[in-house]
Amino acid sequence: MTNREKYAERILDIACSGTRIAVEKNVMGPVPCKDILCKDCYFKVNAGSRCNDACKEWCESEYVEPQIDWSKVPVDTPILVKNIENSEWLHRHFAKFEDGIVYAWDNGRTSWSLLSDEVIDWKYAKLAEESNG
Repeated sequence: MTNREKYAERILDIACSGTRIAVEKNVMGPVPCKDILCKDCYFKVNAGSRCNDACKEWCESEYVEPQIDWSKVPVDTPILVKNIENSEWLHRHFAKFEDGIVYAWDNGRTSWSLLSDEVIDWKYAKLAEESNG
């Protein structure tokens, strides 16, 4: 999947607003150019066709899932987890990150609703997005 495919709706919203597309470096996602400084843009150029060329190249490049700093994820954040690569993602809530392993509360509960302090470790984990219903 390309960045254009991943962010199609957001890119269209920005373009239809009459604003150039920029990519915020710290999240690697599209934003209106007028909303960030050039130094904070992935394209790192000041104006004109160079930005357009860089934007086109970024749009056509392969989307890369951003690395997650699990040490900064708040407890009870919705996450998706699984232990087998080709299996379905399960909806859970983040419990902790310890020794390079992501843990989630048992049975999809949160720290507030759990019946015990049991947490489960998972081999694969990613942040849930609203579109991942």
